[in-house]
Amino acid sequence: MGVADILSKLNLGEKVLPVAGGDVNQTFRVEDGGKKYFLKYHPGVDQHFFQAEIHGLQELAPFVRVPQFIDCGETEDGAYLLLEWIESGTGDQRKIAEALAQIHRQTAPEFGFHEDNFIGILPQVNAQTKSWPKFYLTCRLDVQVELAKLHNVWNAEREEHFLRLKETIWQQWQDLEFTPSLLHGDFWSGNIYFSEQGEPVFVDPAVSYGHREMDIAMSQLFGGFRPEFLEAYHQAFPLENGWQKRMPIYQLYYLLVHLNQFGEGYGDQVDQLLKDF
Repeated sequence: MGVADILSKLNLGEKVLPVAGGDVNQTFRVEDGGKKYFLKYHPGVDQHFFQAEIHGLQELAPFVRVPQFIDCGETEDGAYLLLEWIESGTGDQRKIAEALAQIHRQTAPEFGFHEDNFIGILPQVNAQTKSWPKFYLTCRLDVQVELAKLHNVWNAEREEHFLRLKETIWQQWQDLEFTPSLLHGDFWSGNIYFSEQGEPVFVDPAVSYGHREMDIAMSQLFGGFRPEFLEAYHQAFPLENGWQKRMPIYQLYYLLVHLNQFGEGYGDQVDQLLKDF
């Protein structure tokens, strides 16, 4: 069952155009009866893959603009998600910072989330816990390192440096206070854009409640955010002392995700960061 069959099932599709930019799903703009939709299709997954994304969008929706959910289902060989199409425009990155700060002001009693979800195509474990160092090590770094071993992109040198980093985290973070904040979870420039009215639109979340510096670390890893973004975030919701030192540790999680998803091309960055500790 392909995209044409999905559109037939939904009774949509006067005009269907592929949309570039995604690394995970096949994506399309669907026009029908004057209305426009965004269709995501992924072969080889079940409906839970997109249901996790829906729940993430619903968690963010009270606080920032996200596409409205329309439909989700399974095919014989995969799953699909149909969302509202929001026309893109231009805007001020300061508004992105203010919107992100609004997300981060939402808190929870524990770190994690009420269900596991995905970051890219990889599992993201969200077991709820009171301790941020424990959560970050066991539910974030350890999970990705185990996947790296399964994918044959791990070695003894990386393991040695990683164990040293874990010890550093336990020693330096055990007496710090961390607040569980709502996170977008995959906050790179490709997952945020502006509507025609200049309003920031947040897409493709991997939500959990965690330390808000994780979203900041991701924003600074692959570029796309200008200096005024970080300046405006500091003004809206100042970061705690020591955030610059913690940022590379948080970036390790996202580099491990890329190592597992895309291969050894990210190995040098992982190695350099591990060696720094």
